[in-house]
Amino acid sequence: MSVIIGPQPVKHNIYNLEDFYQFDPERGTIQTRNAQRAVMVSEDFIAGLIAGLDEEVGDAAAVVLYKCGYQWGVADMKKFEATFAREFGQDMQATHINMVMETWWWPLQTMGWGSWEVDLSKGDQGIVVVNLYDSAIAKTLGEVGKPVCYLYAGMFAGVMSHLARRPLSGIEIQCYAMGATYCRFVVGAESRINAVEFWLEEGASASDVLAKL
Repeated sequence: MSVIIGPQPVKHNIYNLEDFYQFDPERGTIQTRNAQRAVMVSEDFIAGLIAGLDEEVGDAAAVVLYKCGYQWGVADMKKFEATFAREFGQDMQATHINMVMETWWWPLQTMGWGSWEVDLSKGDQGIVVVNLYDSAIAKTLGEVGKPVCYLYAGMFAGVMSHLARRPLSGIEIQCYAMGATYCRFVVGAESRINAVEFWLEEGASASDVLAKL
């Protein structure tokens, strides 16, 4: 028999259904461990939301989704910064960036937004590359022949902007909805992202873009 004396360590690996969500059947609400309100939706809901937005604003739907994602990313990272300090007892800005990124993303992966890899090897050039697997939007819409993950592009740009303390932009350079096996994004200064957009319009592939950068 063993005896444990003193306070128990804080549990960080809370990313499963039982640990992460708090269900309140009486109120009909779901909250995450971090006291964020959550809603469970079907793929039909996502597809309908995208289709409805396309019908309402046409080509501007991409811009709307990007801006929504950007604001979401900034707001979520601000809240996460306070949560991180409370949970780990240290300033997020003084923590290794890989730990910060993975700790921030895990709750989103738990909620069904997919898994990711962050490539910081081009950081000296002011570029961050994100590989996203199982995009909730692209997987739902299927192969439609065009990039569809504008919400993610905006979210990644918002998150990186908060961390860098300066405005950054993001763009998807490879999408599951175009037949790729996963989605890929580039985040950097607006001038760099404008150049990436031009290369893509000229027919450059994701590997071409990364080589140019």
